[in-house]
Amino acid sequence: KMEKGQSVVNERRLICKDGTVIEVEISAQKLLDGGYQLFVRDIGERKKAEELLQKSYNDIRQLASNLQTIREDERTTIAREIHDELGQQLTGLKMDIYWLSRKINTSDDEIATKLQESIQLINATVASVRKIATDLRPSILDDLGLIAALEWQGEEFEKRSGTRVNFLNEAGDVSLQPNAVSAIFRIYQELLTNVARHANASLVNVLLQIQDNRMFFHFTDDGEGFNPESISKKKTLGLLGIKERTLLLGGTYEFKSKPGEGSETIISIPLLQ
Repeated sequence: KMEKGQSVVNERRLICKDGTVIEVEISAQKLLDGGYQLFVRDIGERKKAEELLQKSYNDIRQLASNLQTIREDERTTIAREIHDELGQQLTGLKMDIYWLSRKINTSDDEIATKLQESIQLINATVASVRKIATDLRPSILDDLGLIAALEWQGEEFEKRSGTRVNFLNEAGDVSLQPNAVSAIFRIYQELLTNVARHANASLVNVLLQIQDNRMFFHFTDDGEGFNPESISKKKTLGLLGIKERTLLLGGTYEFKSKPGEGSETIISIPLLQ
């Protein structure tokens, strides 16, 4: 069936005379004079190397998954301790200073001013503690779930950056594994960070949908855009992190962008069965 000058290459398993099975690559070509030329090459060692490489890749990915889980657990613990322990202690200190300011009867304006400044400093410290705890692990993610946390994160980003965020949830209440909830939230944070740093966008659209027992996370912006090929060569850690988080969940990802035409990210995650 081969045409003259045509060649084909495929892989087969062959049984040797002693009964052993070997992996071979067969290269066949039909010559211009109508004859055939055939090469059979033993690729057993190459196959073993490929299997070892794939196993190493799978082991590394599993290790990355475990590290992500451990890191998220540690962030949750640290955030809770900062918020509960340090926050309560600062609140107690503020109450003590306020009590002293009322008990000390002095006409010294300098002392009164210093006490008031101390209270203001504690208030600022409490606000910083809350922000640090929220950045580590927003309590809304555990208390109200993924959808509420995504809406809240979009609103916070809009306040800080001035970029309008249009969040539309067509998926309703989604059922995802706990690690998937954390991963989607972190992906959303990374995408918003990229918009703030590079896109110079005025509008971000976020759409959640469910199709074929999968949740689709659709993120677009009207920013400056970029060349995906040039970005992939730079090995940017932000996009690499999004890819790895998605693949670890058995999901798929797609980045689309052109200079001057904004960018689009589509993440697909399987739902709980």
